[in-house]
Amino acid sequence: MKIVIVGLGGIGSWVVQALCPYLAFSGKNWNLVLVDGDEYEERNRSRQAFDQLGYKAEVQTSWVARKYSQIAVQSITQYLSSSGEDDTYPICEAIGSGDIVFSCVDNHKTRKMISDHCSKLRDCVLISGGNDYTDGNVQIFVRSAGENKTCTLEKYHEEIAQPLDKAPYELSCEELASSSPQLIFANLMAATLMLNAFYAYEQKKIDWQKPEVYFDILANVAAPRVRK
Repeated sequence: MKIVIVGLGGIGSWVVQALCPYLAFSGKNWNLVLVDGDEYEERNRSRQAFDQLGYKAEVQTSWVARKYSQIAVQSITQYLSSSGEDDTYPICEAIGSGDIVFSCVDNHKTRKMISDHCSKLRDCVLISGGNDYTDGNVQIFVRSAGENKTCTLEKYHEEIAQPLDKAPYELSCEELASSSPQLIFANLMAATLMLNAFYAYEQKKIDWQKPEVYFDILANVAAPRVRK
């Protein structure tokens, strides 16, 4: 029973905060792996959940260990890559068959890498969330016994299939410091819908024809997109 959360910023930090109470008192033995090569800074406080500065994975791991001793938790303080080069962590060592993965990253190149990797595993659940300033989407990809039960993340998203952006480990310090503005309410909506998808999967209530939800917080709507 292993969950891997990749990205611990505006979406991922809230996923951790809300998921851990559920895991701790679920009556099951969970292993939690938290992955992020970035660090929390003062400027992150307006929309991310953390109680100290430092590497995001270490800060969140420390919080989980203090609050919920029932959960076995570990941190990976590096960005994932397919090769493990450039001081990154190889994705094949972080995510294995049978894992449930929360992809809370902010770039399409990493989304594509995670999707590609999960698509090669015998069994895997991938829940991916992302948002712009006031809208976004959440997708769930399920692979069981070597077969795709839902479509991959990129099937209906050209921006993921052919990403034009860079992974974090490819960015310069100046590029890392410069990011698009984000809103805490949109981050929270993405995190909530990801957790909803996780619970629906756990309860065997996933609608295989509706693996994606689009949301708009200004319109106050969250609607599934039917994918065949």
